[in-house]
Formats: sequence, C-alpha cells, structure tokens
Amino acid sequence: MEYRGIDVSKYQGDIDYNKVKNSGIQFVIARIGYGMYDNQKDPKFEANYSGSINSGLPIGVYLYSYALSVEDALKEAEMTLKWLNNRKLNLPVYYDIEDKSQETLSKQTLTDMCKTFCTRIEKAGYWAGVYANKYWLTSHLNHEELQEKYTIWVAQYNTENTYKGKYDMWQYTSAGKVNGVSGNVDMNILYRDIFSNDGGNGDVGNTGSELPNLSGYHGSSIVDALKSVGYDSSFASRKKLYAEVGLKGEYTGSSAQNIELLKKLQGNYETEYYPKPNYHGLSFVDGLKKIEVDSSFDNRKKIAVKNGINDYSGSFWQNVKLLNLLKKGQLKRA
Repeated sequence: MEYRGIDVSKYQGDIDYNKVKNSGIQFVIARIGYGMYDNQKDPKFEANYSGSINSGLPIGVYLYSYALSVEDALKEAEMTLKWLNNRKLNLPVYYDIEDKSQETLSKQTLTDMCKTFCTRIEKAGYWAGVYANKYWLTSHLNHEELQEKYTIWVAQYNTENTYKGKYDMWQYTSAGKVNGVSGNVDMNILYRDIFSNDGGNGDVGNTGSELPNLSGYHGSSIVDALKSVGYDSSFASRKKLYAEVGLKGEYTGSSAQNIELLKKLQGNYETEYYPKPNYHGLSFVDGLKKIEVDSSFDNRKKIAVKNGINDYSGSFWQNVKLLNLLKKGQLKRA
C-alpha cells in the first residue's frame, strides 16, 4: 500500500492544512529545527504541527543536522526532544544528514552519529529514522547497519527510485504542487501503514492490548518478524511488547531476550478476530461494511471496548486505530 505525503518547513510559509488534506495528501513531515541550539527551532514548526493535528493529518518531524561529531549528534537529539516536549507523533523523528560541512567525516563517524541520535530518540519513546539522499546513503553512510535498526527515508528526484537498500519512504521531488501550499513542496511516498507506528508516544498505533500476530512467521529474527506484519520493530516498541507479554526483567535487546519475545508472540496469539477486509480506504465504517459487520455507532462502541477503547466517541483517531487493527486481522470480535 502507498500513502502520499509532504514535508514542510519555514520555506513553505503559512499552510492551509484543510485544503492540503482535501487535496488527497495523507501525512505530513515537518521540520522541527536545524542544529543543536535553542534558537535553531523552525519558526513555522508550531503552526505546522497544530495545523496537521487540527486537520486530522498524521505527522512526523525531522531535524536537519549540522553535527560534526557523535557528541554533537547527541546534543541535536536532546534539543529535538526539548522542542517536542512530549507531544504526540504518528510518524518517526527523522535525522536529516546531508550537509556539505559533514562530507569530510568518515563513513563510520557519520553512521555512529545517526545511531546516537536515533538511540536517544527511541529511548524517549518515539520511532526514529534516518533521511538522506541516495548518494549519501551509499557513499557516506553504512546503510546496511542503519536499515536493520531504523526506518529509512531516501531522497532521489526521479520517476523511479533506484536505491537498492531497504527503505520505507521515498522523497521523489522538491517541486510538488499541492492546494493549500504556496509554491513548491517536497513530495513523498510512504510504503508502510501510516497509522501503525508512533513509537509508543501517542494514541495511534501499537498501543493498549494490541499484540502482533507472529504465528505465521518461521524465522529467528524478532525485528524481521515484526516488520513482516507491518509492526513497529524499534527498540522502544520491542521493550513495550516485552513487558506486555509478561516477560520479566529489564529489556535490553539481547539475543536471548529477542528469542524469548519471538517465541512468546508466536505462541500466545489470540484467534478470535474479525477477518481482514479487502479494503484499502481510510473509513472504519466502510471497512466493517466490507466484511458485512454492523457499522452502527452502537456496535462500533462495543467493538471499541473489546479492543481497549472504553471512551469511544467515534473520533478520527479512535477510528484510525480500530481500522488499523481490522486491516491487520487483529480486531477482536465484540
């Protein structure tokens, strides 16, 4: 499945997010700032964040890096978290690494900078990722090392993405035109369920009693197993799952703990769920109709309670969570 989105910063000026949403855009990535100092916060971030949230568009953020060392990268992560101030995100916090000042640094140093930033972000409960263009990913970064731990957002302005590594999102042009945005805007295609991951920091995604169905996975990697069902495989998500399935002790991501977690999820999965619908839209009501289930408010409220939502009001985010469960075959029957 593909989702269309834009990424924005102060250079797009004032944006009418209702028009953006009505034009078919499905998510937004907003620049939160650049560098490690307080005065480098993007002056339009607050407006972009509130505009996206108020219009019902899922949002993630990116930090443009000027770091020249691992220590600088950690400072950039800390500043990013300060600016976020525990607010909710539906998509990752991306580390944008591409500045000309960084080109003379070694590949390992640049890779370690990305890992340092992302590790700190995930420790705070967010989902972390790395953004770079194809050249940087292949020439300046150990992309194989990064792609096993974090989601990758690759930029290549072309009609076809020829990057051979793993990635979840592709920025394909900087000259997009979208109603509600004055001038050009970056355009992106996301190849992952935009409602699946929030790093445990919001109301949408891997929350509550929802557990991934790994009964059909026969490999030995918990990360690959989670990715195979579209579930957040980040350290923060695995740590949360480790506690949710009743495993004892502090999760550190060791090989033994990952094997234990995988076995637990393969064997402890409940089976009383609604069938997956052949439906690719964004309406929970229509998704239920597709499998001939009563879509009235009263029945949706019963379904919501069964799936851990006791204050169901039919809100956008509640329906998004329920629809996401339904599409993955993990919506418990009322």
